[in-house]
Amino acid sequence: MFAVTIAMSAQTDSIRTEILPEVVVNADGQIETAEKTVLLPKALEKKHAVNAYDLLSVMQTAELEVSTQAKSITTHNGGEVAICINGVEALPEDLATLRARNIRSIEYIRTPSGKYAGKAGLVNFITVKMAYGGNVLLSGSQGFAYKQGEYLAFADFTKKGLTLSLTASGDWSRDHSYTEGKEDFLFADNSRLSRDITSESSLRKSNNQAIRLKLASTGKKHRLNTYVALYRQAQPSSESWDRMIYTGFYNGSTQRKTATDSRNLQPTVYANYTLWLPKSQTLDFTAQASFGHNKYHSLYSETAQTDLVSDVTEDNQILQGGASYYKTLKGNVTLAASLNHDHNHYKDAYAGSADGHQWLTTDVTTGLLQVSQTWKDLYYYASAGVSNSAVSLNDTHYNYCSPVAFYGANYALSQKHALSLSGLFTHTLFDPSIKNSMLLRRSFFEAVKGNPDISPMKVLSNTLTYSGQFGKSRLSVSYQSSMYFDNILHQYTTDNNTLYDMRINDGKFIGNMFSSTYTYRAFSDKLRLSLTAIEEYNMLRGDVYDESKNIFRMEASATWLTGDWMLRFGYRTPYTVLDIREPYLIHRQPVYEFQASWNHGNWALEALVRNPFNRYGDNHVTMDYGCMKRDIHNYSEPDGRNVNLKATWSFGYGKKHECSDANIDNSINSAILKTY
Repeated sequence: MFAVTIAMSAQTDSIRTEILPEVVVNADGQIETAEKTVLLPKALEKKHAVNAYDLLSVMQTAELEVSTQAKSITTHNGGEVAICINGVEALPEDLATLRARNIRSIEYIRTPSGKYAGKAGLVNFITVKMAYGGNVLLSGSQGFAYKQGEYLAFADFTKKGLTLSLTASGDWSRDHSYTEGKEDFLFADNSRLSRDITSESSLRKSNNQAIRLKLASTGKKHRLNTYVALYRQAQPSSESWDRMIYTGFYNGSTQRKTATDSRNLQPTVYANYTLWLPKSQTLDFTAQASFGHNKYHSLYSETAQTDLVSDVTEDNQILQGGASYYKTLKGNVTLAASLNHDHNHYKDAYAGSADGHQWLTTDVTTGLLQVSQTWKDLYYYASAGVSNSAVSLNDTHYNYCSPVAFYGANYALSQKHALSLSGLFTHTLFDPSIKNSMLLRRSFFEAVKGNPDISPMKVLSNTLTYSGQFGKSRLSVSYQSSMYFDNILHQYTTDNNTLYDMRINDGKFIGNMFSSTYTYRAFSDKLRLSLTAIEEYNMLRGDVYDESKNIFRMEASATWLTGDWMLRFGYRTPYTVLDIREPYLIHRQPVYEFQASWNHGNWALEALVRNPFNRYGDNHVTMDYGCMKRDIHNYSEPDGRNVNLKATWSFGYGKKHECSDANIDNSINSAILKTY
């Protein structure tokens, strides 16, 4: 047993951290409180971690799934987890430059509220403080079987509460993924067509770059976090050559070529300002603006058929803003009000086989009122309001107004056991490329059809979770039920000679997921074992689709820490899942993974081998859509044999060290309707 001072706050997203009296924490380094789980990393764990992803992964928190390669943190049931550093919101990749040795503690909140209401969880990394100084980090990763590379450079400097940082990143890949199989089509006049696909060659090249300059300031009564960034994405070449054999109303063998290329550029400005006022009041403001320019070109060429060409240019504007007010009353009751607005405008120009122009504007406004309260062992919150989505597509206007609600409660049964419930009723935001009025030919008998009348999905979801510690064992058990009303998926229809692919609203999706994770430590915590079992029963119920599937899968890992070395082996069982967006049944192969890493001083080396037995991952897709039957194998090179080496050099200087910047999320928004 030992004593430690725990930093706790009622609202991680808005209220300053307050130091409470010392709490006695067990030597396992994890304590349950009414509001959160506090994780205390040990020296052994920091020794074998470079950044925040590595540290959380080696700590093996039973409720969280951490991918150090993909730079992601989720719950085991796939829920999105918000990320903060010292209470400041960060992007999912923002932890890549946060040095593990600078992390003092980690807070995990199962029922986040405020601006994070509706997330499956929130992870807040608390770093050591520094008077002055900074950090420098250089990292490079190289793939040898699946050829790809990722590179990162970072530097920051802090003095008197001001932090200035610069982050630059780049990545590239050479992807030879391909598709083979058979498809059968039935047209409105009862004529039939079968198509057998055999790949001859394929290659997709991509490269992305990003740079960010960030300024952060923290004072006794305010906090400012702002940055400017420039993102560039390019897919200079994507080509595939396939042999097609047709039988039915068209007979013969053809050679098909599909080629696409795209280039996207997006500058972004972001600012978040928090002001702490007298009488336990807080104001929080967030604003973000980005302006993108996207170009997309596609070519479809097939023997004895007319070439199909599409050239699209797009200019878009994205403006987001939000304001929140918090007031804490007696009895640890906090009242809050928030107003958020998202404005998106897209201007697309299509040329080639299909000419046309399209303007799409979406304005989503949400207002919420919230109450929360903390007792000794219990925390709860409830938030409710209205959300309105105003959409203009060319000269047609749509309006969708619906109530929204979020709620959650967490009960600490003891310092080692907790029970939580979280739920929501809300709607999804538009993928802008879905609400579209264009019709684009995909082949001599296929077309992609935009649906201007599609409406948002409404979502009702509840999750019940138990977390407990038993000596060297940790256990997490959760049950999640979800219902998606006006579910969005693909509908395939035919006339006498064309198959149309269009997104529609159809019925509802009902999902039930039971997950359980058990971890165990042995040999002075040097051996760490983890086992996760997931059982799902998912149903699609609508006028077009009536499908259901029961799914069971398991994941297991074993980690050994010795000296400067960490060795890890992971395995995931094969399983077949009902994909609810296409929809289709997809069988996924087992995953084998071996990782060896060496950490010494400022240097770290890592070797990763994944799926060594096959160059390609085989995802087998089957589905009967009525007018089309699909039996396709998607051979994915990124999901196949991966041999990857990574080297990192990091250096900290000054009086104590704190890293507060981020790697870069270089995703770019677009409303372009694409055939492939």
